Amino acid sequence: MTIAENTIVELSYTLRNSDQVVIEQMTVQWPLKFYFGSGAMLPAFEEHLRGLEQGSRFEFSIPAKDAYGTIDPARIEEVPLNQLPDSEDFPNRVYERGDHLQFSKGDQTRVGRVVEVMDNAITVDFNHSLAGEDLYFSGRIIHVRTPRADEAVEKRYIEPNGIRSDSRLRP
Repeated sequence: MTIAENTIVELSYTLRNSDQVVIEQMTVQWPLKFYFGSGAMLPAFEEHLRGLEQGSRFEFSIPAKDAYGTIDPARIEEVPLNQLPDSEDFPNRVYERGDHLQFSKGDQTRVGRVVEVMDNAITVDFNHSLAGEDLYFSGRIIHVRTPRADEAVEKRYIEPNGIRSDSRLRP
């Protein structure tokens, strides 16, 4: 079976950045499983997989603009310390470069990374953590199948037993 709209795909892959540093790995024992065409994955990622058959190997790159976008300087903001909400994670309001913070306003939540700490403020980058990164994928298609009725209704992969477990599908 080949990968097409409305199929369930199971694959292993290694994701590297421009410096060839491994960012993420999904193995045969712990694969990525998803409903192809549901909009859950990057469109460029799906386009590279479309038409591949079970057992196929793949290798492709996605430029930053087609992945998580380029870095938008407008999404890097200085936040005064006195405007930060109380947090169980940072009860003493002591922040360091690299700390990840979650900001909620109404029903909107933003996640950012501290890039600079000053006496009375911090600078927070609200860009996606992979913004500005070209992505390099290599891997193998483990299994492709038609979705079960519950998956077709929900337009997503659903574990048969409701618990995430290693793959029972061995090539």
